[in-house]
Amino acid sequence: MRDGFESQIKIHRPAGKSGGPLLVLVYGGGFVVGNNQQLTPYGRGLARAFDAVVVTIAYRLAPEHKFPTAPNDTEDTLLWIAKNAESLCADPSKGFILGGISAGGNLSAVIAQKTLEDKSLAHPLTGLWLCVPLVFPNKDLVPDKYKDVWFSHEQNAEAPILDKDAIDAIGGHLEPNESSPLYSPFNSKNPHKGLPPTYIQVDGLDPLRDDGLIYEQVLSENGVKTKLDIWPGLPHAHFAFLPFLSGSKKAILDTFLGFGWLLGVDISPQKVQEVMVAPAGG
Repeated sequence: MRDGFESQIKIHRPAGKSGGPLLVLVYGGGFVVGNNQQLTPYGRGLARAFDAVVVTIAYRLAPEHKFPTAPNDTEDTLLWIAKNAESLCADPSKGFILGGISAGGNLSAVIAQKTLEDKSLAHPLTGLWLCVPLVFPNKDLVPDKYKDVWFSHEQNAEAPILDKDAIDAIGGHLEPNESSPLYSPFNSKNPHKGLPPTYIQVDGLDPLRDDGLIYEQVLSENGVKTKLDIWPGLPHAHFAFLPFLSGSKKAILDTFLGFGWLLGVDISPQKVQEVMVAPAGG
């Protein structure tokens, strides 16, 4: 890391194969909990499904490490991965995707935007996966034409798993600069245009629902190819916390189909069942 801290990554490769696409996954946990072991089932499954090299990264957490440590760690790690792709036995020309869940989706969005503007990656990203992401820390950032439809934070203020009190507590621990481009891509000077195809997932019973819905609309308006999956009536990251639900099984299937869309590869539901052991995330 830029301050000398040594971070760890976890690498998943298909047995006996190399030169596949490169997928970088960022875990969630509200910037305050979690680790890159959370995404191990995804890492293993995606590596097997797409003959890909999948890297799950780590970043330092609040409250010990305030903003912007997490996005800085994410950026530094992504830059290193891109520079060392060949030594990781990956071929980014076959696909280079960054993505994450919840806080990991936020980090993926802001760092994709920053590295695009900086032209800092050794290989350009070819896709983004944003699962139940935080995009708007406050209503001021929502484009005027969408302010009236950004109401899930109020509508789902008492939702299970993630509610308004939890969101407020996270902000208190993180102490972010809400006007920073490292906290929302809408703070960027030149947002949205030129981003790679983006796959967004939202839960209907999630305070963050409208963040994802509006971001997908704005990206599409700016010429970005998008794919959107909506899981009605389900709470934030339901697949991680309620894996027994049929909706959780569908979410896992949708995720693999979405990665197939990003990579231009068809994958069958049967193949997903073969490669995926259990859901994870958060």
